[in-house]
Amino acid sequence: MVTNHQTRGRGRWGRPWSSAPGKLLQFSLVLRPRMRPEELGLLTTALGVACADAIRAMTDLDPTIKWPNDVRINGRKLAGILVESELSGAAVDVVVAGVGVNVAWTADEVPAEIRETATSLAIELGSEGVSRADLLGEILNAFEVRYLSLPGGASPLIEEASARSDVLGRQVTVALSTEATISGRALRLSPAGELELETADGVRTLSVGEISRLR
Repeated sequence: MVTNHQTRGRGRWGRPWSSAPGKLLQFSLVLRPRMRPEELGLLTTALGVACADAIRAMTDLDPTIKWPNDVRINGRKLAGILVESELSGAAVDVVVAGVGVNVAWTADEVPAEIRETATSLAIELGSEGVSRADLLGEILNAFEVRYLSLPGGASPLIEEASARSDVLGRQVTVALSTEATISGRALRLSPAGELELETADGVRTLSVGEISRLR
């Protein structure tokens, strides 16, 4: 499903998400993967890599990935991904993967509350951005190749995501919920797309979280 804009969208942890008509590429995919619940993080990883590759293919930009679900340019968020699932016992029934890419925002159109942390293709390119239809096609083609290889062929995907990461090797603080955080050095991505974090108490493997600070 593709929409021209949203008035009542929802981001991670229930945050509001809205957009102006014609400014963002926003779409959702309904998937029925043959994966275990603990492997679902690979879908977020695959979509992040697909978004980054599609943008690089259509522009001279070189996006990076901030684990687990942000695509960035020059340290500013360009795209976000939200994957939600329904389970039947221990099996995955259905997954809805939502993607939003900031395409045509000008600098003065970026909402004030995210102006310091977000960007768009139009801002980075100094133009009107790119065709949203063409970008959608590039993302879907890039995602399909990776999706069809999962979960057994996850190693090349993890290598791609690691190469594009702007997190690995850095000191980070990860919000585990709205109240709990953990800090350490981001070591690597696990075979399931989790973040392995070296902390004062040893290595922790995080399947969910949001990096709130990078050093």
